[in-house]
Amino acid sequence: MSATTVVADTLLGAGVLAEIVCCAGVLWMRDVFDRLHFAAAGTTVGPVLLAAAVLVTGTSATSATVELIAALFLLLLLNPVLTHATGRAFRRLSSGRQP
Repeated sequence: MSATTVVADTLLGAGVLAEIVCCAGVLWMRDVFDRLHFAAAGTTVGPVLLAAAVLVTGTSATSATVELIAALFLLLLLNPVLTHATGRAFRRLSSGRQP
């Protein structure tokens, strides 16, 4: 087993574990904002680790690497915006204020 394989397997395992913890957090939390916190982490931490595992192993196609980096960039760019908008919308609905 090469060092690249060990690193990729470790990153893959950490990414899957992060996703499992985030899913469990969404299921177990009672407050909407706590659930939103775990949902946001599930779209940030896990994908970064999984993408790192793919990049460590390397791909023969350059387009696959570019697509992976573009997808990861979009996740990291849009996740905070979506999380903030969802939390703000719930806060407005729960307080009774109309937009």
